[in-house]
Amino acid sequence: MALRHIVSWKFAGDTREERDVHAAQAIAAIDPLREIVPTVRALSLHRNELFDGANYDLTLIADFDDEDGLAVYASHPEHLPVIAMMKEITTARTATDFTV
Repeated sequence: MALRHIVSWKFAGDTREERDVHAAQAIAAIDPLREIVPTVRALSLHRNELFDGANYDLTLIADFDDEDGLAVYASHPEHLPVIAMMKEITTARTATDFTV
């Protein structure tokens, strides 16, 4: 059993192109965390393909052994600047955590 952490963001920007720039920034910042944070068991990022503007723009799916592993990720020094950046380039965030 593992804990799955799913986060979706809506990016700032009036056009798909502006949101694409933010998505690229987010992916470049988040993707390396899979190798940096030792408690990450799996991490994938998915750019929305349909219903642009209505759906969230980017989704993270990450697996951890348990809640403690997620806590290590959340407070990891390499993750903290990513959180700050995401707050600057997004207008909304939603998250769900559950056991798989």
